Amino acid sequence: MNNITNLQREQSPVRAKQTLELISFLTHELKSPLTSIISSAGLLAEELALSPDDPKTKLISNILASAHNLEARASELLDLAKLEAEGFRLELEPTEINAIVYDVVDQLSPIITSRGQSLTLNLPPGLPNIIADSLRIEQVLVNLLSNAAKFTPQGGSISLSADEQNGYIVIEVQDSGPSIPLEEQHKVFQPYYRLKAANREHIPGVGLGLALCKHLVELHGGRIWMESQQGKGNTFAFSLPVGE
Repeated sequence: MNNITNLQREQSPVRAKQTLELISFLTHELKSPLTSIISSAGLLAEELALSPDDPKTKLISNILASAHNLEARASELLDLAKLEAEGFRLELEPTEINAIVYDVVDQLSPIITSRGQSLTLNLPPGLPNIIADSLRIEQVLVNLLSNAAKFTPQGGSISLSADEQNGYIVIEVQDSGPSIPLEEQHKVFQPYYRLKAANREHIPGVGLGLALCKHLVELHGGRIWMESQQGKGNTFAFSLPVGE
């Protein structure tokens, strides 16, 4: 099984449904102990009331971060399986893109700050609404911005912009990390393809995030792409049609 996309294309509707049910069951079985781990680690941190510099604090933080990361990967796998099995539905409503951007920035600013990175926003006022599932577009932005933080070196810069172009809202996330080789650029939105950090440090994930982003953006009637030039970092962008 090379990837879910190829597998689902070969399956009958009944087989696809069975695969989705299996992945749903396994995801549920995985998330139940993860919830317990996250709750227990949080309670342990409160009970010990350790200082931020205590080595035990770092151990607890690592447990929490790893558990949350595994939970996120399980959710990505389930979402991708639902998309391929056509068991995925969007909750569409008029949505202001700037509000989603600010929510995502609030979530990820602590991570970016902790790495000594700078984040520049370019959000013109008065952008028209899109008709979108705000939670899913937030999911796309979280993935792109967190990837930018992962692959940008300590002290590097990240920018996030939104603009209206020919009836579409175009959102761009640009990093100052190592450029992606030309021969690999066509693979980045394929399931299970994993980008490699320049210093070969371990980057969490199984390569589903960008594939899921592509599905979600296309479900909204938009498209997603990337640009990369040697020495100029990478830009990941997606477009969404302006709402009626």
